[in-house]
Amino acid sequence: MKLFKKPITVVLTIVCVLMYSKPLVAQNSNDLEGWSAIQLDVRANEKIAFSISEHLRYRNDITTVSNYFTQVEAGYEIVKDLELGGGVRFIKKNDDVGKKQGIESHFRYQFDANFKHDIKRIGLSYRFRYQNKNELGFSEDEGDIAKEQFRFLLGVGYKLYPLNIVFKLKGEFFSAFLNGAVGDKIDRQRFTFSASRKFHRFGKIALFYRIQNDLNVKVKKTEVSVSKSILGFKYTYTLDFRTPIEPLSTL
Repeated sequence: MKLFKKPITVVLTIVCVLMYSKPLVAQNSNDLEGWSAIQLDVRANEKIAFSISEHLRYRNDITTVSNYFTQVEAGYEIVKDLELGGGVRFIKKNDDVGKKQGIESHFRYQFDANFKHDIKRIGLSYRFRYQNKNELGFSEDEGDIAKEQFRFLLGVGYKLYPLNIVFKLKGEFFSAFLNGAVGDKIDRQRFTFSASRKFHRFGKIALFYRIQNDLNVKVKKTEVSVSKSILGFKYTYTLDFRTPIEPLSTL
């Protein structure tokens, strides 16, 4: 297809989709959150990868701990640029609203399908995710009903030489499951701009700014949209056990 052979056409198409979606939401909140994460990536071989990460999130203008969690993920590349994966998340949520307050324990699992490809310096990525989350220590009879969601993410990245900084623009859309099927409307959308750089023998540092819109939120029997801004930081270190390819001069 000639369309996808032209990088600027692909980039403009994705950017238009992301920018067109954002104005559809009325911003009824201006809370600022802070998200941070430290992650260890393990490349076992050319096909298999693992990761473990620790996350800490703040809300109320980055003054109150919202939650913290440990996440473990694994992925397998079934064909070039197409990876299937899954992960689990052990969450501690700070509930400081209402009569019953304290730290709640939640558990989440997810399954992903990731596709990515590069067009010169431009990288395109797509992800489909199913996730299931519930609170531990309670049964369905006690009111704990698992929250199932389908998520679709698309993004475009550009590597800026000679600084070796990668800039990314991503949009993600969430839909809740209703009666075992994906709902017909978007419940949440995220738009993220990030910059990252790898440092030799140190790891990768990423900074991002994100806008999250929660749609159809019920407040006093009416549905409203709630928006928040998020500042983020992430450090990633990679252990690579893949067999290096010997240069032709040594063969």
